[in-house]
Amino acid sequence: MIKDLVHPGKVKWSGEHWISYLRETGQTADTGMVSLYNFRLTEAGHGHAAYVVIKGDPGFKGFCTDNRDLVDFTRTQVIRNVSHPPYDEELPVVDATFTQGGNVNQDPSWTISTGDHTITAKWEQIQPVVIAAGPWPDDECNFVCSLLHFTDASSIEFDGHSVAGEPYLRDIWHPTIGGDRSSCVFAISESLITVD
Repeated sequence: MIKDLVHPGKVKWSGEHWISYLRETGQTADTGMVSLYNFRLTEAGHGHAAYVVIKGDPGFKGFCTDNRDLVDFTRTQVIRNVSHPPYDEELPVVDATFTQGGNVNQDPSWTISTGDHTITAKWEQIQPVVIAAGPWPDDECNFVCSLLHFTDASSIEFDGHSVAGEPYLRDIWHPTIGGDRSSCVFAISESLITVD
């Protein structure tokens, strides 16, 4: 019944989350990371926030955003207790513009422009969507709905130069959807909510 699917829940945030973590074969450290949120609904308004870490010389570290109200919201309400890079480091806040490109079914991309630097992340070889809806391990929200698109190929460019590395398998998905999954994934519809 439709009425069984309707809940008077409180939405914590809703939007998109785009992740690209690259690593060279046989290595244990990432060469480049982009974790980009396209927030559509939050108490801090809408906009973009992206953790970006590019290793090497020259490299780049920054928490890029076009809405500074989202900086504290992301750190305290979204990331919270995550203890792995890039979330375990307080990156400097960088004002940026965000441009989406490509075809979401084949080769979507995001370009982050800071004025001094340009970072472009691109996702390809998209696996069939994983529809995830269920309990969420958070002390404020207890339910998540998400459409997860894992990808077998992804790239990051920094100022026109390709960052070395490729996607790799991560085991962080075992508690929620099970299995080892690609380090490159995008959720084009994600909502964290609290329901009674």
